[in-house]
Formats: sequence, structure tokens, C-alpha cells
Amino acid sequence: MVNVEPEKLFAIADSAEADPISILLVEDEGLIARDLEDTLTRLGYRVSGIASEGTQAIEMARELHPQLVVMDVGLRGEIDGIEAACAIQEEAPVPVIFLTGHSDTATLQRAVMTGPLGYLTKPFQEADLRGAIEVAIHKHRADIERREREEHLRRSAENRSLIDELTQLNNRRGFFELGGQALETARSEQHVLGLFFMDLNGLKQINDTLGHLSGDDALRDTAEVLRNTFRGSDIVARLGGDEFVALAHLHSERDLETLCSRLREHLREFNASRQRSYEVDLSIGATLVDGRADLNLEEFIARADEAMYQEKRAASGRNS
Repeated sequence: MVNVEPEKLFAIADSAEADPISILLVEDEGLIARDLEDTLTRLGYRVSGIASEGTQAIEMARELHPQLVVMDVGLRGEIDGIEAACAIQEEAPVPVIFLTGHSDTATLQRAVMTGPLGYLTKPFQEADLRGAIEVAIHKHRADIERREREEHLRRSAENRSLIDELTQLNNRRGFFELGGQALETARSEQHVLGLFFMDLNGLKQINDTLGHLSGDDALRDTAEVLRNTFRGSDIVARLGGDEFVALAHLHSERDLETLCSRLREHLREFNASRQRSYEVDLSIGATLVDGRADLNLEEFIARADEAMYQEKRAASGRNS
């Protein structure tokens, strides 16, 4: 991926409803790009720019401050559309809709893991494009409002000593306070949440063979991996001992497995890049938090815990 400057060089517009939504169009086929520009203009949107390569898209996003990016996945040049979208989103959380002619699993998995707010498989209908854009903009604005509320809650939590001293994640009390409020919000606004329960495997062995200082390092390493996997708006906590939990906002139920896969990949990358006398290894269980179910956080944690132990039993069976 191309390196980009770390500064937040553009902000996602929160403009008045009367203004047309500004869109950066990224498409390397000239005829298709012109047809899409005509379609978007006819639908009432404003095409602020057209890029034909990923590096050009990154620069134009910095300059034009689009409210949304419509990005072809299969771009020619140094980087493809997925890499370009990741680079753009490192600087600001602009929503992205992918256009793809690919249907292979690997490409779709890469696209989903960037966290887009939609993707369309070519060819698609005009109504599908309009629907994808409107849903993406609505979800993006709702996400901004939710993050502002949760940031306020997070600051309040820090002021009330709800942070685990060792890992600097939320502690058990902090998780249940923030998580309980997030669950109430999800039920009232029909957000989709996922609960992830995780054990740090081998902590006792690390303590016994390498000492408790190494055990503390392993817990801090786990916290680092979790921060890099989940978003800032998600609620991540150390419940105590070797147990960690995360309450994450999802677009759909399939994001449960996507996040589990992302966490496992980040663990592999961490262990490969760090000089440690141990490996950070997590057992992971996940469950969908269904706001319609009359369950509290403890009961959802129990479901995720059971999913984790099913995974452990399956892994034990494969290794036996």
C-alpha cells in the first residue's frame, strides 16, 4: 500500500440537507466513468471529481473532501481500489461503496474487511446505486452521532476510574456501564452489535516459566492487538485474569466472522513481528447481540463464552 501523510487532511462533510451529496468517483474505464457520472448527476448527487488510479484517488480525496467515495475494486496501477480505500480511510472515515466485477471469495473478503458501507456487483441497476448511496450516507451520519455519544460516555468513564490499570482497556465495571448503555441504544435505534469473548491461552504457563512480568507483558500485548482490531467506537475490556471482551458495532451478522478473521490475522502479524519468548494466542467466541431478545450483557457474555469453548473443543478434536 502507498504510504500517506498521517495528518487528517480532510474532514467528512456534515453539510446541510439541501446541498447535494458530493461524491468522488474512482473508475479506470473512461466510458464507464462518464456513464456513472451522468447517472449520479441525474440522481441528484454532485460528482466532485473522477480518479482513474488509486494513488490519484487518495490525493483527490485530500483536496476535495468528498462525503462519499464510489470506488471500483479492480483499478490498474500501483494499488487497487481496496488498498486505495484503506489509505483514504486512514485519514478520515469517509464512507465507501465498492463497485466490483469480481465474485471470488478472496476479493469479496478483502473488500468486506475494509469496512465499506456497501458494494455493488456489476452490472447493477440505477435504483441499486441510489439505494446503496442513501443507505451508506444514513449509516455514516448515524455512526458519527453514535461515536460522539460514546466518546462522551468514554470520557465520563475515565473520570470515574473505570479503566484497567495494566492494559488501559475498560475494566469489568467500565464494560458493564458502557456496554449496558450501548445495548439500550441498540435496542431503541435497532443497531446490530456483536459480543466477542476471548481467553489469553497459556497465561499460567507464561507466569510459571517466564515470570509474572512476562505475564503482564502478554496481557498488555493482547490489549494492543485488540485495539488494532476493533474500532475506537467499540467497547473493549479486560474482565479480569486472562479474560477479555468486546462489544462491537456491526453492519450485518456476517461481520462476526469477518472480525474474528481480522483478529486472528492481527495475532499472526503481531507474533511474526515482535521478539517475544511467548506467542499471544487467543481463544475467541462470538455471538450476535439481538436487541429483541430479553437478555442482559451477562447472558450475552455467557453465549459468547459457550461459543468460545465449542471452538476450543473443535480445535482439540482436530489436533487429537
